[in-house]
Amino acid sequence: MPRFNREDIDRKTNKPNPITTEGLTPDLILNRAEQTRRDDDMIRTAKRSVYDIDYAIKWYIENEIQPQITADKQLLSVPVIFANGEKWDNVRRLGYMRDEKGMLQSPMIMLKRNSVTEDSNHKGIDVNRAVAGNSFVYKSKYNERNRYEDELFPIPKNQPQPSDKIYVVDIPRYVTMEYDLMIWCDFTPQLNDLIDQLITYNRFSWGNEGNKFLTIMGSVSFETVNTVAEDRLVRATIPLTIQATLLAEQETRISTIKKAYSIKKVTFVNVVDIDGDLFGSTAVSSKVLQAQSFVASGGSLVVSSGGQSTSINVATMGYLTNLTEKLATYSSATTVTVTGFAAINPVNLAVATVNEFDIYINGQYVDKLCYTWTPSDITNQTITFNTATLGYTIVAADIIVVKGRWA
Repeated sequence: MPRFNREDIDRKTNKPNPITTEGLTPDLILNRAEQTRRDDDMIRTAKRSVYDIDYAIKWYIENEIQPQITADKQLLSVPVIFANGEKWDNVRRLGYMRDEKGMLQSPMIMLKRNSVTEDSNHKGIDVNRAVAGNSFVYKSKYNERNRYEDELFPIPKNQPQPSDKIYVVDIPRYVTMEYDLMIWCDFTPQLNDLIDQLITYNRFSWGNEGNKFLTIMGSVSFETVNTVAEDRLVRATIPLTIQATLLAEQETRISTIKKAYSIKKVTFVNVVDIDGDLFGSTAVSSKVLQAQSFVASGGSLVVSSGGQSTSINVATMGYLTNLTEKLATYSSATTVTVTGFAAINPVNLAVATVNEFDIYINGQYVDKLCYTWTPSDITNQTITFNTATLGYTIVAADIIVVKGRWA
């Protein structure tokens, strides 16, 4: 598999360097835009090792469970140790432990790790490199590029564009760890008391602070150790299954945490000049209609008309172009009614004016001088015609259509 090509190459042809080529596929180009220095921040690299899990389990037994027994009418805390090589060899050969002076160590709890395997329920993808996007993203609210301001007495200066500091952390590996929890006591009642104390915490999350893991206890096995000329010991072994996660500081020589800053983008504004009022009629300028797809894709459009500039967004573009028709109902020879409400202009939040509607009688356009009407957004519409100017009266058989910007 090819490695990242860190040497200078021809950026025009993307020609690989034959010295560093290790496969048939082209070399992977190192993107310097993704390389951000981390020697100037105080964020600790996320890490969870096998030792962290061992220590968390041991800490939980000592500080949360706090196993105790009664001996000579005194309450004694049972020490907890981890089975390193020398201690485990002593236990494996003799079945118990002795201190430096040769004394038997009892009572005692020993924790021994047996295996670490990948969790079958959370298996990773069998590829040689981490999958892009398979990570956690954290964003800090404050950084040196985006400092807090004094809202009461702000310093007058040109504020830079906001820039967020982002940390990208790889998703850890899910593993299943097997332990043996071995317990030694002098007497069976003492061992029974310890088992009673431990079994209560079955299927609890064992650990400390941010390292807590589901712990499942298996079947408890008991054994009595009888050695010639020695004291008798009783021992119990409890298998523990830990559902944990592991995350190294580096994977395939690549850090598992990366720092980046939010992208600053350049926005282009499309400015068009039109004649007349933008909202003065139902007709929409062809220049505005040509920019409809540009606005729908998130672009910014500014319309200049009559010495005023209006920003057009998706809502405003929909208000301009969505023209609907409603039939009027005959009331009298001079009056008709329309069931419906006028739309609200998203720019000035005012009700659509009468100029934003057209009236047709039997398919013939009617000039606005022939009727009076104030559109409303809360009541039905009443339109009064000037029959003297219109030249005829309204009859019930007339088909009157009002086209415009309805809600």
